Amino acid sequence: MFYGDRGEPEKFNNIRRNYDVIIDNEKMTLYKLSRKLGFYSIIFQGKLHETDIYYDTEARLLTGAGLLLRKKITPRRTYFSLVRISTLDNIEFREKKSFLGECDKNDNPNEFPDQIADGINKIFNNLFTVNVKDIVKHCTPYIKIDIMGNKYKVVSGTGYEVDMSFENLKIRNMRTGKKANTKNFSLKMPMNPAYEKEKEDILDTIDRYCKEMFYIKRNRFEIAEVLVKENEPENQLNDKNKEKTKKKSRKEIKAELKAKEEQNQ
Repeated sequence: MFYGDRGEPEKFNNIRRNYDVIIDNEKMTLYKLSRKLGFYSIIFQGKLHETDIYYDTEARLLTGAGLLLRKKITPRRTYFSLVRISTLDNIEFREKKSFLGECDKNDNPNEFPDQIADGINKIFNNLFTVNVKDIVKHCTPYIKIDIMGNKYKVVSGTGYEVDMSFENLKIRNMRTGKKANTKNFSLKMPMNPAYEKEKEDILDTIDRYCKEMFYIKRNRFEIAEVLVKENEPENQLNDKNKEKTKKKSRKEIKAELKAKEEQNQ
C-alpha cells in the first residue's frame, strides 16, 4: 500500500561519498582514524542491513536521463524516492534527492502510477512533456543492492556528526540475473556551512592516511550498474568484427581498383 508522506525518512541535506576498498581491513582503518582525528569520537552504531531496488523501463528511460526511481528498505521503514544526477564534478551538488512516499516492502512503483507520477511532477514543477504516469506504469525492477556491514558515527567536539559505514554490497541485475559483490566505504556528511572545517578535517584525514581505499565519484547505483552491466554476447561481437573486416577489405579493393585506373590513364 502507498502511504504517502508519513514523515520524511531523511531531510536529504547530506552528501554521500563512496570509497573503493583495496585492502579490506576495517580495524586498521578505524585505528588510523581514531589516532589522526584526535578530538573526534568514533561510535559503533550497530549492524547495517538495507536494500535498494532501482526501477526503470526496458528502454531505461529514467536512468538514461539521470533519474533514479528507488525503493529503500530499512529495518525501520520502506519508501520510494527519486534521485536526480547531474554531471557536475562538484560532488556536493551532483545529486538531488526527493522523498516520494512510504510503502510496503513488496510494493512496486507501477502499482501506484498516479501517486508516483504526481510526486515526480511536483518535484520538477510539471516540466515533463511526456506522460510520466505511463512511464511509471512500465517500470520494473532493474538493479537490486543488498547493503550489509557495520555503521559508525563520527562526532567532533563541536557537535558535528557524520555517518560512516563499512559495506558489503551484494548486487543483482534483476533482468539478466547477473550478480556481483564489492566492498564499499561510505560517508554521509551534513552540508552545514557552520561545520565546513570539521568536514574538511575528516576528508583530509582519510585522503592522507587511509591509502587502503580511494574515493570514487559514483553513487551506489553507478557502482552496481558497472559491475552487472549486460555484456554483448560473444557471437554478436564476432559477427561485428567480421563485418568490420569485410568493410575494410572492400575499401582496400576499391582503393586498389582506383589506383590501377589512374595508372592506366
